[in-house]
Amino acid sequence: MNEKDMIERYIYEVTRRVPQKTREEIRLELETLIEDMRAEEEFTVEEILQKLGNPAELAKGYRGDNNYLIGPEYYDNYTWVIKIALIGIAISAVVSAIVQGFTGIEGTISVSTWIEFFTNFFSEFFTTAINGTYSVVGFVTIIFAIMEWQKVKVSIKPEANWTVKELNKNVASVKTWTPSSLPPVPDKRAVISRSDSVVSIIFITVFAALFLFAPQLFAVFQFDENNIKSIAYIFNLNDWNRIAPLLIFSLFAGLVDGIIRLVTGYYCKVVMYSSIICNAIQMACAVILLKFFQFWNPDFAVQLKKIFGVNKFSDGDLLNYWGIGYFSNLLLTGICIISCIEIGVAIYKTLKYS
Repeated sequence: MNEKDMIERYIYEVTRRVPQKTREEIRLELETLIEDMRAEEEFTVEEILQKLGNPAELAKGYRGDNNYLIGPEYYDNYTWVIKIALIGIAISAVVSAIVQGFTGIEGTISVSTWIEFFTNFFSEFFTTAINGTYSVVGFVTIIFAIMEWQKVKVSIKPEANWTVKELNKNVASVKTWTPSSLPPVPDKRAVISRSDSVVSIIFITVFAALFLFAPQLFAVFQFDENNIKSIAYIFNLNDWNRIAPLLIFSLFAGLVDGIIRLVTGYYCKVVMYSSIICNAIQMACAVILLKFFQFWNPDFAVQLKKIFGVNKFSDGDLLNYWGIGYFSNLLLTGICIISCIEIGVAIYKTLKYS
């Protein structure tokens, strides 16, 4: 790694951790500072970067914050993912609360029924929000804690003769940053869109909260003038206690992959391995859920006929194939195709541009 490459890596590691609007200004400032130090004090580039310190710490100084929850290396991404997760929880809580508020109304529409609606709404909203926050934020914290823990690497080589001084050097080196540890600036074609990762995390969070706390919302409702007349659930809620854990585990694997992509920011071996493992887990879970569990409500099509007052669906209607594995096979095929595409893209971009 030559001096120019080392400077580019260092500046990239600092600027990627600061707000977008200040990155160019900070980049120019660092370039000027490094050149001035080289000219005036005649330090090598490695000595200058060593004096400037860990880029994560320097970026924190530019942002002006002093506290962190997980650690300076992952704090920004941790708080960003928490905000995204809370948005997802809020969306799922509102959806759940609205449906539960309406389904809890009985009798004619009056002032008392509106009071009943808002009572049901706020009760369901806070229940889903609190439970979802505990679950999703807990998952996110565990993921980042593991990442923080894995970041520390201790390598103590056994020696025939050693001293306390040498041991102290090894211990101190665990948290010592050096310019040689700077990762390369990624190719623009290898950069992962931050918005794609954000959308993925929100999507997973919303559905995880709904599947965990309100699976009964995935249904077709029929209303008469005053209240609900009948309901046709899409999923097999009678066996949901066995289905839900595996479904949430599959979504958790997707959440891990999304967070790793967001934190890393570009295709590399870590993202490639994460994509392979997480997508493999999701495909395996999909096979188990759709082929070995009674995932769908077997009476859904019959209940729909009753709701809409029809004896049979039209010849081209897909609901004619309900209960014979058609939907399961179609969904499983789609999941496997999407997962294989994601794995293929991760492998190609990692090998090509990383």
